[in-house]
Amino acid sequence: MMSKKQSDGQSLRDHLEAVERQTGNRPKELDGPDFPHLMSYVWSAFLSLNSSRNPAFSGVAPITYEQILAWKQLTNNPLSPREVEVIKRIDNIFLEEING
Repeated sequence: MMSKKQSDGQSLRDHLEAVERQTGNRPKELDGPDFPHLMSYVWSAFLSLNSSRNPAFSGVAPITYEQILAWKQLTNNPLSPREVEVIKRIDNIFLEEING
Protein backbone atom coordinates (compact mmCIF):
# COMPACT_ATOMS: atom_id res chain seq x y z
CA MET A 1 0.00 0.00 0.00
CA MET A 2 1.20 3.52 -0.70
CA SER A 3 -0.50 5.50 2.04
CA LYS A 4 2.63 6.59 3.94
CA LYS A 5 3.08 10.34 4.07
CA GLN A 6 6.24 11.98 2.77
CA SER A 7 8.01 14.87 4.54
CA ASP A 8 5.75 17.34 2.69
CA GLY A 9 2.60 15.61 3.98
CA GLN A 10 1.70 13.99 0.67
CA SER A 11 1.63 10.26 0.10
CA LEU A 12 3.98 8.43 -2.21
CA ARG A 13 0.96 7.74 -4.42
CA ASP A 14 0.29 11.48 -4.66
CA HIS A 15 3.86 12.07 -5.80
CA LEU A 16 3.77 9.25 -8.33
CA GLU A 17 0.43 10.45 -9.74
CA ALA A 18 1.91 13.95 -10.08
CA VAL A 19 4.83 12.44 -12.03
CA GLU A 20 2.35 10.68 -14.30
CA ARG A 21 0.37 13.89 -14.91
CA GLN A 22 3.50 15.92 -15.63
CA THR A 23 5.33 13.42 -17.81
CA GLY A 24 2.52 11.39 -19.32
CA ASN A 25 4.40 8.24 -18.27
CA ARG A 26 2.91 5.95 -15.63
CA PRO A 27 5.44 4.90 -12.97
CA LYS A 28 5.43 1.13 -12.52
CA GLU A 29 4.94 1.62 -8.77
CA LEU A 30 1.35 2.73 -9.49
CA ASP A 31 0.53 -0.66 -11.01
CA GLY A 32 -0.54 -3.16 -8.40
CA PRO A 33 -0.84 -6.90 -8.72
CA ASP A 34 -3.49 -8.48 -10.93
CA PHE A 35 -6.90 -8.51 -9.30
CA PRO A 36 -7.78 -11.97 -7.88
CA HIS A 37 -10.69 -12.98 -10.12
CA LEU A 38 -12.03 -15.44 -7.54
CA MET A 39 -12.70 -12.52 -5.17
CA SER A 40 -14.43 -10.27 -7.70
CA TYR A 41 -17.88 -10.95 -6.22
CA VAL A 42 -16.67 -9.73 -2.79
CA TRP A 43 -15.26 -6.58 -4.41
CA SER A 44 -18.58 -6.07 -6.21
CA ALA A 45 -20.41 -6.41 -2.89
CA PHE A 46 -18.09 -3.82 -1.32
CA LEU A 47 -18.65 -1.41 -4.22
CA SER A 48 -22.41 -1.78 -3.91
CA LEU A 49 -22.31 -1.23 -0.15
CA ASN A 50 -19.89 1.66 -0.56
CA SER A 51 -22.25 3.45 -2.95
CA SER A 52 -24.98 3.49 -0.31
CA ARG A 53 -22.72 4.46 2.57
CA ASN A 54 -24.07 6.84 5.24
CA PRO A 55 -22.38 10.21 5.67
CA ALA A 56 -20.71 10.97 8.99
CA PHE A 57 -19.89 14.18 10.80
CA SER A 58 -16.16 13.91 10.11
CA GLY A 59 -16.18 12.21 6.69
CA VAL A 60 -17.72 8.92 5.75
CA ALA A 61 -19.11 6.32 8.13
CA PRO A 62 -17.94 2.72 8.12
CA ILE A 63 -20.12 0.07 6.52
CA THR A 64 -22.00 -1.61 9.36
CA TYR A 65 -22.88 -5.26 9.83
CA GLU A 66 -26.52 -4.20 9.71
CA GLN A 67 -26.00 -2.63 6.28
CA ILE A 68 -24.29 -5.79 5.05
CA LEU A 69 -27.14 -7.93 6.38
CA ALA A 70 -29.74 -5.70 4.71
CA TRP A 71 -27.77 -5.79 1.43
CA LYS A 72 -27.56 -9.60 1.60
CA GLN A 73 -31.31 -9.88 2.19
CA LEU A 74 -32.33 -7.32 -0.44
CA THR A 75 -30.04 -8.64 -3.16
CA ASN A 76 -30.31 -12.31 -2.23
CA ASN A 77 -26.52 -12.55 -2.41
CA PRO A 78 -25.08 -15.00 0.08
CA LEU A 79 -21.89 -14.04 1.87
CA SER A 80 -20.08 -16.25 4.34
CA PRO A 81 -18.89 -14.82 7.65
CA ARG A 82 -15.35 -14.82 6.24
CA GLU A 83 -16.45 -12.84 3.19
CA VAL A 84 -18.21 -10.32 5.45
CA GLU A 85 -14.95 -9.89 7.37
CA VAL A 86 -13.10 -9.33 4.08
CA ILE A 87 -15.57 -6.57 3.21
CA LYS A 88 -15.02 -5.02 6.65
CA ARG A 89 -11.23 -5.16 6.15
CA ILE A 90 -11.53 -3.55 2.71
CA ASP A 91 -13.74 -0.90 4.31
CA ASN A 92 -11.16 -0.19 7.02
CA ILE A 93 -8.48 0.33 4.37
CA PHE A 94 -10.84 2.54 2.39
CA LEU A 95 -11.60 4.65 5.47
CA GLU A 96 -7.90 5.01 6.31
CA GLU A 97 -7.24 6.31 2.80
CA ILE A 98 -10.26 8.64 2.70
CA ASN A 99 -9.92 10.03 6.21
CA GLY A 100 -6.13 10.20 6.20
